[in-house]
Amino acid sequence: MTLEGKRVLITGASGDLGKAMAHTFLGLGADLALQYRSNSSPIDLLLKEAEKRGREAFSVAVDLAEPDGADRLASEVLRRWPSLDGLVNNAGGARPQPFDEITPDAWERALHLNLTSPFRLLQLLLPALRKQGGSVVNISSVAALTGGAFGPQYAASKAGLLGLTRSAARDLGRYGIRVNAIAPGPVESAMTSSLDGPVLDGIIGATALRRLVDPREIAETAAFLLGPGSAVSGQTLVVDAGRHFI
Repeated sequence: MTLEGKRVLITGASGDLGKAMAHTFLGLGADLALQYRSNSSPIDLLLKEAEKRGREAFSVAVDLAEPDGADRLASEVLRRWPSLDGLVNNAGGARPQPFDEITPDAWERALHLNLTSPFRLLQLLLPALRKQGGSVVNISSVAALTGGAFGPQYAASKAGLLGLTRSAARDLGRYGIRVNAIAPGPVESAMTSSLDGPVLDGIIGATALRRLVDPREIAETAAFLLGPGSAVSGQTLVVDAGRHFI
């Protein structure tokens, strides 16, 4: 597998999955645009790694939950790169809340971050992707399939991302653009490591493999979907250690 010379934008690059994907893609020869909101320390390390590997990389600090966040990010990427090989819509999240405590603002913020911004980025970057017949990977969640435990605003927006994936794949295939989604299950991360022992044990016990997903496993799946020569499009790959079966 190689991504030699491919230009790839990763959103949410400072998080556990974003960092794993950036490391993996750099190792496969990609050049990277790295979006993050506020945590610059991991981004600085990634930029240094890219320099050591002789790869081009740059970062853009922008909040994709803000109304103009996706527009500002796309503008900066297009200013530097007129063509793009890959887009990974990885930025996302929501604060867990009981159903009856979710405010309209919390609902709108989750939908904007998890669904509207990925749509807007794809729309704005489409001319650059068309030049290369690029590949888009949307990072959804098994919560889109099960409802999850992060609240309806998270599950609904991540389920919407799966619908966007299928619709975009159908419409953009004529340009040679492939669009797929990954639905991660419980990932080994700072968040899961902070959980109470019994809660974490219950999560692990509900997986067929009796373990958490390593972020590198998500990164390797994304690299496969970004790589050349694949006929996979419009699909959702569930990577959850066997927690949910479809």
